[in-house]
Amino acid sequence: MKTGVKVMDAMTKSPAITDPDCTIYDCAQKMLKEHVGSLIVTKDKKLLGIVTERDLLKRVLTKNIDIKKTTIRKVMTNDVTTISPETDIYDAMLFMSRYNTRRLPVLDKSENVVGLITQKDILKIQPDLYDILAEKFKIREEEEKPPTRNYIQGICQSCESYNTLYKVAKRWLCESCSKT
Repeated sequence: MKTGVKVMDAMTKSPAITDPDCTIYDCAQKMLKEHVGSLIVTKDKKLLGIVTERDLLKRVLTKNIDIKKTTIRKVMTNDVTTISPETDIYDAMLFMSRYNTRRLPVLDKSENVVGLITQKDILKIQPDLYDILAEKFKIREEEEKPPTRNYIQGICQSCESYNTLYKVAKRWLCESCSKT
């Protein structure tokens, strides 16, 4: 059920970002000041990771970490799933639902961060897609559980074809795109 609305039309074009050497304390202050639940960690527009409120809860508050001396690099999520600005928001919502994520950094063809798309962004534009989000709250049957193998069936994050996908450099790509 394509919507005709692309990720680039719904994404936050200037997401909150931080440097990997910023302290946890400064990042938390920035999140409060900018009223955001996450920061994208970049260096020269290249994605290094993401830090969310949940990361801070799980990796900082439950540990004995000096937040004024420890850099965000130590607690950020490194293996970040991303999406293309050309992807239809229906596919983006499916992707978020399947991988149990609420936000996806948006990367252009040069792998530069150009935005952030969240479930909230999508639902503001296309509330009909709420059903996809609600699906993840249903008890999954065994065959619906995420695979434990290193490939899945889905939409290639490069050419956007439905295919067998392989994880390559933090992106899910079909066989032909993974070779380029």
